[in-house]
Amino acid sequence: MVARPLGISTVVAVIAILRASLLFAGQPVRATQGHGPATPADQIAGYMFDIPVPMSNYAFAKRVAYMFPKPGEESLTPAQRERLIWEALILHYESFRRGITISAAELDQWIDGVLKQEQLTFTKQQDPTAYQRWVTDRLGEDVELFENQMRYLMQIDRVKDTVRRASTVTVSDEEMQQEFLNEKNHVAGEMVTFETKEAAQAFYDTVKSPKQWEAMKAAGQPTVRPVNLMTLEAYMDLWGIPKEQMSAFHGLAIGSVGPPMPFGKQWCVYHLLEKRTADLSQFPNERQSYYEQIKAKKQYHALQQWIEDLKASAQLKVLPLADPVQ
Repeated sequence: MVARPLGISTVVAVIAILRASLLFAGQPVRATQGHGPATPADQIAGYMFDIPVPMSNYAFAKRVAYMFPKPGEESLTPAQRERLIWEALILHYESFRRGITISAAELDQWIDGVLKQEQLTFTKQQDPTAYQRWVTDRLGEDVELFENQMRYLMQIDRVKDTVRRASTVTVSDEEMQQEFLNEKNHVAGEMVTFETKEAAQAFYDTVKSPKQWEAMKAAGQPTVRPVNLMTLEAYMDLWGIPKEQMSAFHGLAIGSVGPPMPFGKQWCVYHLLEKRTADLSQFPNERQSYYEQIKAKKQYHALQQWIEDLKASAQLKVLPLADPVQ
């Protein structure tokens, strides 16, 4: 869903950024000489790849980041969002270096997707007037700026997708089988959480047997939390429980109390009450899907490493802003 636009006062100054920006044309804009204070368009926000980044480019990227945040970004701190703004600028510049362009048809398709997410019944081509009115009323900007914003986001996505797809990774049969087990094996039960591993271990030493656990429950302290039947993969993804510990816990007999395990930022002691066990005879039928799944995960991690390497090579230098553009 398109985020509500911020009350940014520099809309007019950034309308022609991608159209007129010399930075993305390969010729960096230089600060102008003259008397009196510099305007935002004259200022330099920072340097990447030894190229000065005009304040107008930074203002544009910041506006896009705050108007069209990705899931989870709105909860980030200002410093974290600032890092993402500069990361996006670096990625966009890389898209220029690779000659990545977006066709008019591709842009229209992307925009139609935005309109659909907004639950609008028209497309850009079907009703240009309604489209223009929506951009103006909903976003508080003109169509040219909005389409430059969409093109900017598409170019960043395109360069990331290009790198991800080009990443060569290997997937072993052991990895595929383990992923199959992680998704087919389930556990359910109840647990008690603690702030430290030491506290969890001390508690575990008193409730190792099912009888001790039941006596603890009867006493009513501490609070016991029920946990529904879930895959091992869900436990690992949601709470960061190591694969080896989760697999070992699944191997316990029903009724067992397992040793302390990490549980997000806490620790837990878990009482196993129910489990399902994967049927390995079904693995060959699903082998290809697990190959694709693990390949995609590894390519994603390869992409993240490439982004970190690219940012390091950019030698980013952010200049202090006397009057930051909002």
